[in-house]
Amino acid sequence: MAMIKFADAMSDLPSAVKVLGGTVMAGVVLVAVWRRRPKPKSEKIYPPGTIVIHQLGRGPHVPSLTPFAIKLETYFRMENIPYQVEHNMLRKSKKTGKVPFLQYNGEEVSDSEFILEFLSKEKGFNLHKNLTEEQIGIGRAFQKMAEENTYWCFVADRWVLDKTKTGLKEFNMPRFLWGRFQKKVWVQIRAQGVGRHSPEDIRHIMSEDLKAISYQLGSKKFLFGDNACKFDCAIFGILAEIRWASFGGFGTSVIKQYPNLCDYCERMKETFWPDWEEMIQRDCTK
Repeated sequence: MAMIKFADAMSDLPSAVKVLGGTVMAGVVLVAVWRRRPKPKSEKIYPPGTIVIHQLGRGPHVPSLTPFAIKLETYFRMENIPYQVEHNMLRKSKKTGKVPFLQYNGEEVSDSEFILEFLSKEKGFNLHKNLTEEQIGIGRAFQKMAEENTYWCFVADRWVLDKTKTGLKEFNMPRFLWGRFQKKVWVQIRAQGVGRHSPEDIRHIMSEDLKAISYQLGSKKFLFGDNACKFDCAIFGILAEIRWASFGGFGTSVIKQYPNLCDYCERMKETFWPDWEEMIQRDCTK
């Protein structure tokens, strides 16, 4: 109400005064945003050889709002590889502007796949152990479909198409920034290609992708049998977001069309995230 009265009063003032008033108002808004920003943390010093993953933070509903952090952590848990996590909503890779990113012995690596490839050389572990060449080919094809196609359907659903704006609220984003954020995200989605379709078509694309994963999984425990692999970690990262963090979007109802995928998500969670309930809390610092 106060803002409305302020705007009405401004409309009757000379243009020079309007400019000054607008400048003052913008300053007030910027100060408010600045005061709400996360306080910078002092840089921790880790022992040599420590794997440090920088990501957005925990929760809600999933251990991270980016599937690529879930992918990395699930793989480290699967292979019993010790790692540390740093949570910072604003910090991104200096090289690519992406998150999550790795810090290891003073070196920075971004992109979840490059992180795993880098660490496999540094630590000497095999990313594709116990997989045949055929399975590696199939796994990579499904991973790339999920990360380069299904993912963008999910991004459109969560951040732009959801009319309830639940994701934006859960993200604690100031309301006056919603439009700008959604416009920026939509530009990226259109550039990728998915955003050039109607909401109904985007939902259909997601459903067809999940159907393909469902066919590949069948009645197996994991993608290629009784043992999970790197590709399971990548697929689970995407499916976990759709299953539990679509908020008010269509993703939850789409994945429920494929009961074996829902069971698969529960199985991955129970197998590699026994501390799931703790890790989905916003105040979790682990």
